[in-house]
Amino acid sequence: MSVFKDRAMMEEMFGEIWTKMVNETEFGPKLKENGISIYFVVNDPDVVMFVNESGPIFGDEAKTKVPVVTMKMSAENVHKFWLNKLNIPKALALRHIKAKGPVGKVLQIIPLLKPGKAMYPEYCEKFNLPMEV
Repeated sequence: MSVFKDRAMMEEMFGEIWTKMVNETEFGPKLKENGISIYFVVNDPDVVMFVNESGPIFGDEAKTKVPVVTMKMSAENVHKFWLNKLNIPKALALRHIKAKGPVGKVLQIIPLLKPGKAMYPEYCEKFNLPMEV
């Protein structure tokens, strides 16, 4: 069973988080500066999202974009990542996260996600998600 109720819930939650990250932190400008766009393919529930300096898009519209990097993972690992309970290099090595493209670029911006990680518990509360994994 997924930590997220369904696709709509996950899209709403991450739509809010990514939009806030792009508009209110240095994350958006850094994506633009480094020419980074990321396409996420998430399962359980199945969600596709594309994130660049303009913010997130989901579903069929996201599928039309050409990303710099593609990341595939379970929703459980997405949740663990935002809770700081997932070691990215280890998850990549074990193929719990599958990445395609210049992953080094994305690893460089991971520190810029700190504000999002700091706000994630608030979203867990808002969307009634467990914070223990």
